[in-house]
Amino acid sequence: MTSSVATSAVPERTKLFKLELDGITYRIPALVYIETEKTFVAFAERHRKVKDKDVTDLVMKRGFYRNGYVEWEGTQTLHHAAMKDCRTKNPCPVYEDSYKVLFLFFNCIPNKISENQQKCRGNSTQLCYVYSNDYGVTWSLPIDLTNMVSKAFPKLVTFSVGPGHGIQMQSGKLILPAYAHVAKYMCLCIFPCYAQSRSFYIFSEDCGKTWHVSKGIQKFETSECQVAEIVSKDGESMIYCNARSTGKSRIEALGQVVGAEFQYVEKSKKLKETNTGCHGSVISFLGKEKPNQDPKCWLLYSHPTTKDQQDLGVWFNISPERSKGWSTPHIIYQGPSGYSDLAHCKDPDIFAIIFECGSQTEYEEISFCLFTLKDVMENAKKKKGFFARLWK
Repeated sequence: MTSSVATSAVPERTKLFKLELDGITYRIPALVYIETEKTFVAFAERHRKVKDKDVTDLVMKRGFYRNGYVEWEGTQTLHHAAMKDCRTKNPCPVYEDSYKVLFLFFNCIPNKISENQQKCRGNSTQLCYVYSNDYGVTWSLPIDLTNMVSKAFPKLVTFSVGPGHGIQMQSGKLILPAYAHVAKYMCLCIFPCYAQSRSFYIFSEDCGKTWHVSKGIQKFETSECQVAEIVSKDGESMIYCNARSTGKSRIEALGQVVGAEFQYVEKSKKLKETNTGCHGSVISFLGKEKPNQDPKCWLLYSHPTTKDQQDLGVWFNISPERSKGWSTPHIIYQGPSGYSDLAHCKDPDIFAIIFECGSQTEYEEISFCLFTLKDVMENAKKKKGFFARLWK
């Protein structure tokens, strides 16, 4: 199974996980690229059926990038990414470059407990991770960090890590996106009432030896999110967060201190949310408009382009501090689409994306494709007028 760099407006895709005849479905993709090894590691949830409650475990594939092509291995079940009598969901990988360790965070929920039951009774979700010292060939036993989250949110109803990739900042700090449902108050002192969701992140300042919980976004109700590091011309580092919302627009936030509250939070000027809300992916990278310019930090973002979750698009922003700086989207896939995750190959400005898609629904397959920054910039400019009208 191979994937190649796009040579047309809509890139060629490789089906990594697809709907099986017995109804087995794959959802919620995550992707990490290990640059030194030229290796992609793709993750997904395996479901008995489509619904969230039907998730069983996590699977993965490794792909090896060579001269514009990716050669993929077969599907592997992540047996160690599990807890007894629980279903496993929300894969969230991050690679620590100094010690060459691949971390995979995930949630485990007792098989007999639904999310709605947690909203009535309180949290039963566990936060766990496994790690690999050989780029995903073998994995450790799971480590449970649930108490860390429970202490950070005393009125915790339930929470999720990811889904999608985490990041390592230039300082070496590791950051993983997450969100929590927190009760406004407790009925009869024990039952959660009027829960609201808040995006936050989990971080490590010692290469993954210890982990901590950040402050959450307070200004708006937010849920699934992703984060990226923005570095200004003078070297100042900021954490950018792009979050799913309950409104018509995505929520964008900027923070200057790891672990502290986001100082700047606003409804996106350009990025819209779907009717029911959908996860989106974001990454930062060094880009330049002209060959003779010094590179600066840009953002790339993926999400369905229409309110009814059609036509997966990729946007770029050459001024990440400005919400108005987003381009119109370059269409990666035409048709039903859902969750996605981006990665940067860095040389030569090649990007990768893994995403839910299909001909009738977005749950038919999880596909992968490669594309270039040039593709995104050229096609976004061509379609500016048309896509600007889609959301009116």
